[in-house]
Amino acid sequence: MGSDVFWIKLHTRIFDSESIILLESMPEGDTLLIIWFKMQILAGKCNARGYLLLNGERPYSDEMLATVFRRPLNTVRLAISAFLQFKMVEVVDGAYFLAEWEIHQNVSGMDKIREQTKVRVARHRSNKKNVTAPVTLQVTLSNATETETETEIEKQQQKIRLLLSGTPLSKISEKELKILIKRHVSERVIQAADFAAEKWRRERKEIKNPGGYLQTFCEDLVVPEWYEPPEVRNAKSEEVAERKRTEARQMEEQLADEEREALERDNYWCSLSEEERQKHRDDFRATAPFMQDLEDDFLDGLAKLTAWDKRQQMNTITSSTA
Repeated sequence: MGSDVFWIKLHTRIFDSESIILLESMPEGDTLLIIWFKMQILAGKCNARGYLLLNGERPYSDEMLATVFRRPLNTVRLAISAFLQFKMVEVVDGAYFLAEWEIHQNVSGMDKIREQTKVRVARHRSNKKNVTAPVTLQVTLSNATETETETEIEKQQQKIRLLLSGTPLSKISEKELKILIKRHVSERVIQAADFAAEKWRRERKEIKNPGGYLQTFCEDLVVPEWYEPPEVRNAKSEEVAERKRTEARQMEEQLADEEREALERDNYWCSLSEEERQKHRDDFRATAPFMQDLEDDFLDGLAKLTAWDKRQQMNTITSSTA
């Protein structure tokens, strides 16, 4: 079984689908839903593109599914009958097949894991065949493999520690981390570490044993709706950053426009004769009789704005009639 796959994707609106609503309405509806989710998880563990195959070869029978799901055989058969009726499951070449598996799952990622598993198994078998080789040769091959493995593990450790930084999980020892990477595929530990770190950031609960805590996620991980993988979070962060950059550019442009207009306004005021300036002062006083006792500097500032606004209006009228 492709047990290197340790999580699957579930659509956040899964309970809005007609098939799920119909299942819930049936007798023992909750049990049927549990069997449906167990069947999807089993398909992920099998990693056979939606087929339920033991060790990638033998189709699961109803009896085998009842045993694996820990449910009565009649209940499992009732569930499968409903799944078949609602086109959630098909029978292809004698094996149960989840109809929409490739639509919702990261099939390419699962294929990669399956190939990694095949390579690892082939390497293990090859090592067994070499037991009769000379001792010196065995040691040389062993050391070369170990060196390569250690180098790769160090790279993965750095990546995992970066994900765990700022959380109590960062206290996990080098030995514990190395054991996790060797026990599970590195991708599995990386995904588990990212989820565990995000979970802590949301809940802020005490973690006394980082190694054991992370181990539980490596073995059995159910991803809730709120979790977003790093690529999604990074995309959102970049979107927010880009929006802030845009707002900053707009603010700079606005300030530049205001400074340019203020300079043009001052130059226009300086270009007026004293007689024209006084006329603008008088016009402003006429429109604001309650501000008769203003100081000269403040009055000039307001008169300057009035003069500029009138000039802008005249330019607008001239442009529209041209």
